[in-house]
Amino acid sequence: MKRVIEKTININDYLKQLLFSKKDIHLLKMEKRIKVNNNLVLSDIFLNENDILEIDVIKDEEIDKTPLVQDLKILYEDDFVLVVDKPIGIIIHDDGNKDTITLDNLIAGYYHSTNQKHRILHVHRLDKETSGCILYCKQSYLISYFDYCIANNLIERDYLALVTGIINKEMIINKKIGKDRHFNNKYRVSNSGKLATTFIKPIQQQKNTTLIKCRLKTGRTHQIRVHLQAIGHTIIGDTIYYGKKHDRLMLHAYKLSFIHPITNKQITVESKIN
Repeated sequence: MKRVIEKTININDYLKQLLFSKKDIHLLKMEKRIKVNNNLVLSDIFLNENDILEIDVIKDEEIDKTPLVQDLKILYEDDFVLVVDKPIGIIIHDDGNKDTITLDNLIAGYYHSTNQKHRILHVHRLDKETSGCILYCKQSYLISYFDYCIANNLIERDYLALVTGIINKEMIINKKIGKDRHFNNKYRVSNSGKLATTFIKPIQQQKNTTLIKCRLKTGRTHQIRVHLQAIGHTIIGDTIYYGKKHDRLMLHAYKLSFIHPITNKQITVESKIN
């Protein structure tokens, strides 16, 4: 990571602006990973206009999940991030059952088979029944950046859903979501829940169904599913929320867009669905 300094600033303050945590700033110095004008920085200094700051965020780390090698569709990859196409029927991370296969295990298997040494750091999640784009951070020094992006809705996540009924206009659904106390695995619209916003755009109507695009402003568990059920348009195959039976949940995370922490360029990745 290289940055040209625009004005005088304390190096710690500048690194915080780059979203490094206090702990990471300390480790970067201790591991001699920071240079200013090609000189190592080990202490608290001031950066001046036109200084060249270089930060080495790439390091080998032990894979911290059990590797499992299976076919995995890679949508985007560089030294810092990985975007994969999650298949349906698989959870992202460990649920306490040691026999459960997770996407984290498959990522560990991919790293192992390609001689990469990274911790397994998923940036966000998808439901077990949902397919599509999932972002992983390869470098632990960058996970605080992605945590900030998620918390501040800076990662755009777009979905395709096939729902019951006809939707013929764009909508913004603002409904709070909380746990359904009657069912362990369900959520519901609740005045005491957390704020949730979903943008809906109809794409195609056929018979008594509508193909829609959904964009999340927030990322609550089951958000799209709960919001669509609340307005009377359940997703086809969503039997948890009283949808019609189908061979799969008709919800697919087809597009992911984020600002790359190193290049500052927008990365947009798409996953096609059959």
